[in-house]
Amino acid sequence: MARNKWRIKEAVNIAEEAALKAMRTGAEAILTEAIDEAPIETGTLRRSGTVTVGKLPDYESTYEAAESGRDMKTAFAEPIGKEKAVYISFNTPYARRQHEELGYNHPLGGKAKYLEDPFNRNKDKVLKRAANQVKKALEKAK
Repeated sequence: MARNKWRIKEAVNIAEEAALKAMRTGAEAILTEAIDEAPIETGTLRRSGTVTVGKLPDYESTYEAAESGRDMKTAFAEPIGKEKAVYISFNTPYARRQHEELGYNHPLGGKAKYLEDPFNRNKDKVLKRAANQVKKALEKAK
């Protein structure tokens, strides 16, 4: 008698791992574009941009580090929470207002919607890549 055993939990883990990895890579590409489009005055807003897996970063420590001159773009290489999600965030007290206020003047460069626009331009490509990576990972695990 021939038998096959479906390893559902293993398949789900493989798919989740491949998807999160691909989504993180896509999020990092989006963040790179978003940083280039973020308003600049001192550079703190741009430095506060980061990608995290699992949850949003600690706002205060991320802001303090960015304000002191540390680039936070690659500060969170490992997951910081258990949620199966990838976050792109800018972490200053004024990040949201700068993002939403269409009437602000940015004489040193940047613009409103600095995160939303790159996200919308790239989201379909990132989702396609994630789907392909999941498919490859599951085929490899057969």
